[in-house]
Amino acid sequence: MDNYAFYALNILFFALPLALFEINLEKANGWGGAFPKDKWYGKSSLKNTGVARMLTKISRLETPLNYHLVIMFLFLAVFVFEYLFGTKNIFLLLSCFFGVNFFADLSWFSFNWHFDSFRQLLKGPNGAITWHKDWVKISSKHYLPRTYFWWLGLSIVFFILAQWPF
Repeated sequence: MDNYAFYALNILFFALPLALFEINLEKANGWGGAFPKDKWYGKSSLKNTGVARMLTKISRLETPLNYHLVIMFLFLAVFVFEYLFGTKNIFLLLSCFFGVNFFADLSWFSFNWHFDSFRQLLKGPNGAITWHKDWVKISSKHYLPRTYFWWLGLSIVFFILAQWPF
């Protein structure tokens, strides 16, 4: 399978289903905002830890909930499986990892039928999206999360690196 097909299949089979799953789970309350705080998945085991501070600083997102950690673990398990039994191209897997993050988050906002989430996303710090903490102004009235540029940029860089035989 060529790299383009591998990348597209990862987006199709992981990013879009994850976004649709989370839309059904979270409805209009992204980043687990409606999860019960007394349930294991609605809590954050990392809250007030050095790991949480590091993740928040790197991702510029709120501290991940236990739900997010489980999802991330499942993603990493899939990518390890793909490495062991599929491509041995670590750059391609890193490209897919950042691409899935980008497309899953963007799809959540684009396809969420529970509220005008894409419009709220474009409002940036003036909208209802509170879990993204760092915004880039893309027009006079529109913003996008800085993480989108990082995720997409890293995905493209790693995809280019994946094309070269090392």
